[in-house]
Amino acid sequence: MFIEMLIADALQREEKPRTPPSKLAGRWRNRLGSVMQVTVDENHRVDGSFTSGVGASGRTFHLVGYAEGDALSFCVDFGRLGSVAAWAGHRVADDQGERLVTLWHLALPVREPHSDADVWGSVSAGGDEFTRLAT
Repeated sequence: MFIEMLIADALQREEKPRTPPSKLAGRWRNRLGSVMQVTVDENHRVDGSFTSGVGASGRTFHLVGYAEGDALSFCVDFGRLGSVAAWAGHRVADDQGERLVTLWHLALPVREPHSDADVWGSVSAGGDEFTRLAT
């Protein structure tokens, strides 16, 4: 219900010019050692790769998403491993350095038949930070 209210509010706002993506392109590493390479095109589409530092360590997966100003969202299809994940957050530059501060969700498939508990139990959530790597 809350997300529907946020979307409804956003759709009622007056349209404004898009905010250019804020220095999001580049290489980033998270706390678990995963590395992503991100590009952002003139239509604010994010494209790149995500190389896992855990589980499928060293395996690389495609990522896609969108950016607006300092805000970023992207998804990774870990399909060969049986899951998909999405991150959303912001680029932050402060006394801790340049970071992407994000929240994530990872979903696993649920076999039929299933209960609501099975569905909700198949989704994990958490926070993650990425730091910029030198090019």
